Amino acid sequence: MTQHVQFDVAVVGGGMVGAVLAVALSQAKFSVALIEAQQPDSFDPQGEFDLRQSAIAPGPRRVLSNLGIWDTVAAQRICPFTGMKVWDAGQTDELFLEHTAIGLPELGHIVENGLIVDAAWQQLANVDVYCPALLASLSIKPDFARLTLDDESEITARLVVGAEGANSAVRQAVGIPTTGWGYGQRCTVGAVTTERHHRHIAWQRFTETGPVAFLPLADGRCSLAWHADDALAAELKELEHDAFCERLTEASAGVLGRVQKMDRRAAFPLKLMHAQRYCDARVALAGDAAHVLHPMAGQGVNLGLLDVAELVCALEAGRAAGADAGELVYLRRYQRARMAENLMMLGATDGLKRLFGSRNPLLRHLRGLAVDSASRLSPIRQIMIHHAVGLSTDGAPLLR
Repeated sequence: MTQHVQFDVAVVGGGMVGAVLAVALSQAKFSVALIEAQQPDSFDPQGEFDLRQSAIAPGPRRVLSNLGIWDTVAAQRICPFTGMKVWDAGQTDELFLEHTAIGLPELGHIVENGLIVDAAWQQLANVDVYCPALLASLSIKPDFARLTLDDESEITARLVVGAEGANSAVRQAVGIPTTGWGYGQRCTVGAVTTERHHRHIAWQRFTETGPVAFLPLADGRCSLAWHADDALAAELKELEHDAFCERLTEASAGVLGRVQKMDRRAAFPLKLMHAQRYCDARVALAGDAAHVLHPMAGQGVNLGLLDVAELVCALEAGRAAGADAGELVYLRRYQRARMAENLMMLGATDGLKRLFGSRNPLLRHLRGLAVDSASRLSPIRQIMIHHAVGLSTDGAPLLR
């Protein structure tokens, strides 16, 4: 039997960005439907650490705080980091970014992705949740959008937001084109035990086959993010535990001593993708549905949370002017607020990947000069930190 429901906004995708967006819209007094394929697991503080972690910067953290989500997150096993050390294999120069440069108690927190999702889902009391459910088709009318789900039920909404990741069904349904490319790399992730404590510092060593990063965890271990060319990643996958730990110790130059243990590991492919526009008639995109970048800077979810803040701000401005939630002029306001910032970050991470991944002797010399200049000049360091912690944007209300 077909069900007809009318909402201001239907959010497709209940991951980190989609769930937080649904919470934000409901708290802003919009009627919201959330469509998600799979019920997320409840967070188990006694269980294994998630394979996927995010470095939540202070700016995006304000979004979670203002929505009442951060208190739930902070009560669990999160780890603040106060500095980032970056250096290049084969070079003597290194760059150290620290919280004191901008007067903050930390540069950010390492948080398990599943914890953020679970905390956001706990705030969905005023959201109509359709789960498990998949978007089967989407039709756009002049005054609303109609979503047909895989059980043949129908939802109508003034606006549909695609927040279901890089393979967004919403983006594909309305034909918004993308540009991008694969990097021919995979990122191996998991929790590692090292000989020495991380000291609440994020460590990243650039090698010719990709950077190796140790992110601090609450129990003293580190979350590994080893970006490696496909051939090396395939080789690493086949290594037995002790051999893998030995290779990782070598790749990290033993910065935290010997890698002693890694309980689980997984790998995923890396790519860059950017939607050519973030909105269309009755449709908007947010998070990875709009932009996917190389994860070396750890900015993916941070950009998505900044999308949430600006989209809610634009929709509230439209409502104050008497427009409905799908009015294109206000969706374009959101697009203007986020597209340039996101493109800058995509360009920066792509450039860093190419610069630090090059075997060209001239480029190796230039990147050594770049690290040396950034380490010596305080204004450059401060600019880099402000962008890294998400304080470079002028402020939608959820960022204040």
